[in-house]
Amino acid sequence: MKKEKGYTAPNNGKKIRRLKFYLALSLTALMTLVTPLSGVHTASVEDARAQIMKMSDPKLYARSIAEEQYNWDKEQYKCLGILWGKESAWNFQAESPSQDYGIPQRHMRKNTQEEIDAFMKNPQTQIKWGLNYIEKRYGSPCEAWEFWSVNRWY
Repeated sequence: MKKEKGYTAPNNGKKIRRLKFYLALSLTALMTLVTPLSGVHTASVEDARAQIMKMSDPKLYARSIAEEQYNWDKEQYKCLGILWGKESAWNFQAESPSQDYGIPQRHMRKNTQEEIDAFMKNPQTQIKWGLNYIEKRYGSPCEAWEFWSVNRWY
């Protein structure tokens, strides 16, 4: 392409090189997590994959927290699944007209919009809050589900 007199090309070279660098860096990090290098490395890769799956799937994340922090068994998790299935269908962006938000449908009428927005952006925060709420108020997900079955709220 012939450069015309008076024309100056946009100076995007640095931006493009920076973008390529970050892309290469991200791909390298991803490949490190995905591709086992040796038998010793495989366990840590599998752990990393499991962590990524837990963080990206609210149900897996909830199950791991329920087991690890509350020592709730499969029966309790089944009750939790039904309860939050009825409340929000496990949708972390669920909202109700009565100002209940997220997976556990936390009632936030007295919260600021900033607090609501922060809560709505993070399904892990919602799950931690919801499990703590269930444990403090009902003792277990099955007791919360039993209450919900009678009252249609918990």
